[in-house]
Amino acid sequence: MEYLSKIVLFFSLFFTILLSALGIKAQNYPCYLYGSITTVDGDVYEGPIRWNDEEVFLTDVFNSEKIENPYLKYIKEEKKRVVEYKRRRGTSWYRVEYGNDQSYSAFNRKFECRFGDIKSISVTGRESVNLELKTGKFINLSGGSNDVGNQVWIMDHELGLLKIDWNRIDVVNFFSPEKQPIENYGEPIYGKITTTIGEFTGFIQWDHDERLLQDKLDGVSRDGDMDIPFTKISKIQKEENGSRVTLLSGRSLLLKSSNDVSRNNRGIIVTIPNVGRIDFTWKHFLSLELLPLPESAMACFSEFKDSERLYGKITNKEGENFEGVIVYDLDEAMDSEILNGFNDELEFSVPFRNVRKIIPKSYNYCLVELKSGQNLFLGDQTDVSGKNAGILIFIGNDEYKIFDWEEIQEIEFM
Repeated sequence: MEYLSKIVLFFSLFFTILLSALGIKAQNYPCYLYGSITTVDGDVYEGPIRWNDEEVFLTDVFNSEKIENPYLKYIKEEKKRVVEYKRRRGTSWYRVEYGNDQSYSAFNRKFECRFGDIKSISVTGRESVNLELKTGKFINLSGGSNDVGNQVWIMDHELGLLKIDWNRIDVVNFFSPEKQPIENYGEPIYGKITTTIGEFTGFIQWDHDERLLQDKLDGVSRDGDMDIPFTKISKIQKEENGSRVTLLSGRSLLLKSSNDVSRNNRGIIVTIPNVGRIDFTWKHFLSLELLPLPESAMACFSEFKDSERLYGKITNKEGENFEGVIVYDLDEAMDSEILNGFNDELEFSVPFRNVRKIIPKSYNYCLVELKSGQNLFLGDQTDVSGKNAGILIFIGNDEYKIFDWEEIQEIEFM
């Protein structure tokens, strides 16, 4: 019996050391969506939440469009103009007209923030919501993506998985569980992606779709169709007309004829803690190496502080400094909102709270300096080019200024 106890103790210590060496804990990833859904009849369900069959983690992004813009009233007569632009990866045109009679047309602007910054989402219509940030600020939103008007899933702690239709939902509240539930939707895909511009490590969303380890990679081998769970994959490497998939066992397969493993792939999104999201096209992708979750990834709650107003200093081309509350692009006012830009077809989405400076370099692009010390050259979006509608700064109780893109030397967020 004593010998058996020593054997059990040995293997217990062995696996503890092994897990430590791999940088993971013997527990589930805790940073998934959790909360309650209250229906229009007052029924309440509580458990892990998934937005239809897509968003499931705190770092996932909620997308919609703002119904109104309270900052248009600050536009002065000499600043009135018509602004037109088209989203890079969409078909919707947006037009802003500042009329002489001060009656402004509808100003629908894209809204993005991570689910980890949201306190509640109240359904107000077939395609509209009242979103509450953790600080208690409410934002009215409508349409803009399939995040509005779709089913919401919840894994109720007693009833199991429920898929609740949009018209049955009154409000979705997000909060942390008192204790970890027995079930959730699964563990995230984490790994190192090698691209034509470098290596990046973070949480992976493959083909804009698969984000859980139990999700499957589809393709056709020389012997037939394959559906391989990411739990069994060690590496995916692009090859001509397909991908070489290496399993944990060392087996290697060449897969083709699927959007998962060919140039029809919609993109590989990498979410990097304390940085943001990068959407890589298949053209830039070279390989993905799946990695165990590092211990630091378990501390994702630290990324989601209470949202605050954007505050900083604007330096104009004459070298004058103006400090105060900032409204960026006459639209983004909170540090939980997201700065968008492109670099050679790569789409970057960075929460403003991760941005230290924005330095316009030309009409088409700017330098974005992150608080992590990284520098990004971004352009081709209203946030990061001369298409910007203007930066509003409140420098006193009743005093404010609006700067056009070409007037700004630097914006520093504090």
